[in-house]
Amino acid sequence: ALFESGLDQCGPPFPPPGPPTTLAPAQHSAEMAEIWIDKITALCSKSEGRDKLARFFQYGARALAGFIDLAAPTVETPLHSLEGHARSVMTQLAGARRTHRWCKELPIIASIPKTLANPDLVEGTLDLLTKGFLAAFFMLDHVGHLKQWKILPGGKRNGAGTIQLGLKFFCLSNIIGVLLQIRKYLKLHAAWEDEGHERHNCSLTMLKHVFLVVQTAHLSLLYPTHDALVGVFGMITSALAVRAQWPTAPRAFANPSKGMLAPSAASEFGQ
Repeated sequence: ALFESGLDQCGPPFPPPGPPTTLAPAQHSAEMAEIWIDKITALCSKSEGRDKLARFFQYGARALAGFIDLAAPTVETPLHSLEGHARSVMTQLAGARRTHRWCKELPIIASIPKTLANPDLVEGTLDLLTKGFLAAFFMLDHVGHLKQWKILPGGKRNGAGTIQLGLKFFCLSNIIGVLLQIRKYLKLHAAWEDEGHERHNCSLTMLKHVFLVVQTAHLSLLYPTHDALVGVFGMITSALAVRAQWPTAPRAFANPSKGMLAPSAASEFGQ
């Protein structure tokens, strides 16, 4: 009895666990900010990431110039000056991106043998045409670039005319790209397969190609629309391209309760 009363006085051998320790709001915000800074730094450390960011601002400047043009500002007004600045930014970013576009056709050409081995004749043909027209666009863009630098003679077309011809091939590549994505989507739908959200990715890629058709048709003068529309579509396709380059591996950070952030909390920033 004495032993039992002693146990009662000492209380239960293991006290009930308290509420889980969580990060203070200020510390949590600081850690989240560090994760975002790390991801932006990782994005900008890749040439493709920097290119897509520059593309976003290039088309943002085009959209701004287009909307100002719709407002029809009078000369020597702030809006008129802003339109000129926007077009200057758009042109300079386009030239800078063209400089870093050299040799981008090499991986496309190298992937053609794999495309030829596709057992699906229709899908393989569409994929081959898409890649062929895209490679032609890059090569014509290089020729136009050299003409702009006065390294190659102008001939029948000056630098801008050659670049516009290349953009026509890019437009054809995206038209066929739309057909290819429709083909893939129908195959997935018929087979009731949706592993890894493949149909969702197909739909996004299809939408991207549709927007690129509008953009390249306007830029190549094949079917001009308006800078405001093309700029908005360009920003959307650029955001999709940045999303594809966005790093997904989360960086673990300190947690006073367990020493590290739980994977489920960090993974939402990599979605």
